[in-house]
Amino acid sequence: MSAFTVPDTLSPSRVSSFQDCPLQFRFSAIQGLPQPPGIHAVKGNVVHRALELLLSHDPEHRDRELAHDSLTQARNEFAPTYDFTGLQLSDKAAETFWRDCSSLIDGYLRMEDPQTIRAAELELWVEAPLGPIRVRGYVDRLEQQDDGSLVITDYKTGKAPRETDIDARMRQLEMYAYMIRAMRGELPAKMQLLYVKDGVRLVREPTEQAMRFVVTRITALHAAIERACTTGSFPPRTSGLCNFCNFKPWCPAFGGDPDRAADEAPLRYPRPVGS
Repeated sequence: MSAFTVPDTLSPSRVSSFQDCPLQFRFSAIQGLPQPPGIHAVKGNVVHRALELLLSHDPEHRDRELAHDSLTQARNEFAPTYDFTGLQLSDKAAETFWRDCSSLIDGYLRMEDPQTIRAAELELWVEAPLGPIRVRGYVDRLEQQDDGSLVITDYKTGKAPRETDIDARMRQLEMYAYMIRAMRGELPAKMQLLYVKDGVRLVREPTEQAMRFVVTRITALHAAIERACTTGSFPPRTSGLCNFCNFKPWCPAFGGDPDRAADEAPLRYPRPVGS
């Protein structure tokens, strides 16, 4: 009998989570333990929502004024929710938060003219079988080029990666390309990451070799997750990310006891009723 239930679905973010730290994956994805919202993640979600709203309008109306009106709407949607209130920002910190969001919107507008974007789908849910599991997730933007071919676009609000890390960042989009082809019968012609903070655009063309590698990689990774669930062994993997991990109090690398997390995390990170 397995120590933990083996997941039958994986998303690109969950894949990254397991690769970054198996123990953090256990806490968040397997046990579903609560954790407070993170300021960088919430900021990214606000900007993603603003861009979704902007590109949902007819192209001729997509100017800077509409972009910032869309950000205002996104702000009004997020401000009353636990995602934002759970950050517990001071008034000054909240002003900085929204100012940063505005700067990120301007960063996007410097990268491309939204009036030229032919968005076929926004925040598209994608899902497909892959061996013994299903892979799934949301694509920020799927657009159509003049020749009818598809382009996957993913917005990033953090720092652009170093040259040595680009391949790893592109693997998420390769998973999306795999799912889109499974759903639509067409491999996208291009996939791109837009780092709106730094103004960096990373572009790749998905290949048949890359699609085969998606299958090989995710099948092997799911087998590793299955072994971990069976044995109960989710070793921590220390890195700079530990400084931002909400589960650090229960990590043995820092003197914590993982078996206490299920009881203590809900007490440390209580969520308001209905959130």
